[in-house]
Amino acid sequence: MDVSKDVLYSLQLAGKNIVIEDSVYIQLLQGARCSLEKTNLNPTSFIIDKQLQDDLKLSDVHEKRALFGLTSFLLECAKQNVTLDEIRAVLEESNFSPKRIQHFLDVYHQHKDSIRRNLARISSFEKAQIVDVNWRLDYNIKNSQSDKVNQLSYLVDLHTLHPGESEIKIVSMTCSLEQLQDLVGKLKDAVRCVEKQVSS
Repeated sequence: MDVSKDVLYSLQLAGKNIVIEDSVYIQLLQGARCSLEKTNLNPTSFIIDKQLQDDLKLSDVHEKRALFGLTSFLLECAKQNVTLDEIRAVLEESNFSPKRIQHFLDVYHQHKDSIRRNLARISSFEKAQIVDVNWRLDYNIKNSQSDKVNQLSYLVDLHTLHPGESEIKIVSMTCSLEQLQDLVGKLKDAVRCVEKQVSS
């Protein structure tokens, strides 16, 4: 499981009995779980809720950092749908006591589905789909800066539909023949990659 260095450092703080007492650890873990199950979770700027920090009476920088680590790790675990053994390995690497590991695993196991449902509900985690493409070829004879240009350009309109919306949005772009060939090549590479993943 891939976890950033920043999250690992924060997790290590959360695992230290000297820095974070057991009772505070339990509060922080419950606070992390609650923040991820909130219905107004904002995925574009995931910030630990100030109200949550006030409710938990977090005054110490280490406690705030530990809350960040626990919340981020819980989020990644749910997002990647990792197994309990994978989580145990990361927590053991972060020097968590067996008691703290078990508590984390219990919270994750009990609330994973609701956190995942909440993440799925958030539309910005879902990307827009291209539902149609229109294009046309333009030939520019001259422009306002010079006398003659004699250049081909393609005008491409991508019609996109965002999940949960009924209105189709249009993304327009202009490109040269080389740029269009490059775009088509990259799209073909992406299709081959997806087909390879699906077949394996």
